[in-house]
Amino acid sequence: MKIGHLIRAERVRQDMKQIVLAKGICTPSYLSKIERNQIEPSEDITEMLMKRLGMDPGKLQKNDEEMEREFEKMLLKTYREVITARDVAFAKERLGYLEQNLPLFENDSLHFTYSLITFRFNMIVRIDSDKLKQEINLLEESIDKFDVYQLYLFQLNIGLFCYNTGNVKMAIHYYELILRKLESLPLGEWEKAEFNYIISVFYMADGHTFNSIDHARRALNFFREQLMMSRVLDCYILIGISYKRSYKFQDALEAYSKAMQITEEFNLHSEKGIIYHNIGTLNSTMRNSGEAIQYYKKSIDHKIDSSEKLITILCLIEEYSKMNEKNLVSDWASKGIAMYHQLNDENQISFFHHFSLYKSLHSKEGLSVETAEAAIQHFKEIQDFRYIHKYCIALAEWYYYNRKYKLASIFYRDGNRYGYIYRKTEKWEDL
Repeated sequence: MKIGHLIRAERVRQDMKQIVLAKGICTPSYLSKIERNQIEPSEDITEMLMKRLGMDPGKLQKNDEEMEREFEKMLLKTYREVITARDVAFAKERLGYLEQNLPLFENDSLHFTYSLITFRFNMIVRIDSDKLKQEINLLEESIDKFDVYQLYLFQLNIGLFCYNTGNVKMAIHYYELILRKLESLPLGEWEKAEFNYIISVFYMADGHTFNSIDHARRALNFFREQLMMSRVLDCYILIGISYKRSYKFQDALEAYSKAMQITEEFNLHSEKGIIYHNIGTLNSTMRNSGEAIQYYKKSIDHKIDSSEKLITILCLIEEYSKMNEKNLVSDWASKGIAMYHQLNDENQISFFHHFSLYKSLHSKEGLSVETAEAAIQHFKEIQDFRYIHKYCIALAEWYYYNRKYKLASIFYRDGNRYGYIYRKTEKWEDL
């Protein structure tokens, strides 16, 4: 049987070297040929390798095309259910089921589809980004064997991974590769709607408001036809954010009002938290700090998932910081740091740097240079130019206030440089 792809995938997943797996069973070079499906090992070698990896040889399936078709049908059905449900607990349950009930097929193509779909599920349940990166590296080595649909899933996943780790521009790059051939891909209408929604999120995050609204409306039309009202609500929120960023405040408010109406008509009260949050940001942009704070607090009260509260806490802190309410900034920053530690999710580490910087800035001792530089370095690593610019300016202001003019000038200049990058501007004349 050709089971090299299974052996290799599990070995890499366990971070085991070839020499360790091969020891006492075969030579590392022989194992390498097995993993590349260049040779078929004996049953004894297969069994020994699998047992060392903790795999069950009894699950091996020889060429049973009917069983493969049934499994693939179930796999794709599960994929649609999880993606359209947008429920983390459901995704976790389905992922566990697939992992526990996976037959080990000789068909490497079916294994690739399984790996690509479970990778998406792992992102939903927030598996550690380092483990996801390891899985990406494993998948990349097989990319020349992917069919058209598998390549689509791979680029879709890579784009989402980039976005989740802060690299929005690279996320857009992968999704625009898909966009160029979207209509020719063998996708269901639900997948096209889902793609349009996600690329709308990416465009919005990078300031492409026209593109964001356009793709959000395409997704909205499908979701509305299918009576997927929670997804219609998501689209209205996304459209509202894009209008806000275009300074079309009345249009933004109308979009949020439609979203709130849907929560009432279709009993989607759990979604009110995100709507209140966005009405808060709208009021903040309009310089209505008092109303913004009220909506942020409503948002925190309505949100159930602690990880979703972090962004609202940050917005609340920023509003209090603008009002120079030092004690309130410190109190909410402490709550945010405590929540971050409780979540124990390294994907949320940006919030730790946000909260730590604001807490330090408004403390009696004043801004800690070490804390500020750690935040700036973190955002440089994830290429979040907005916050590099923002926190360089904050540190420069601190140095200037303390009459350290040379250091202030260095960070003003650095802040301006990253501000140009963030605004996609090369020369001061273009500002």
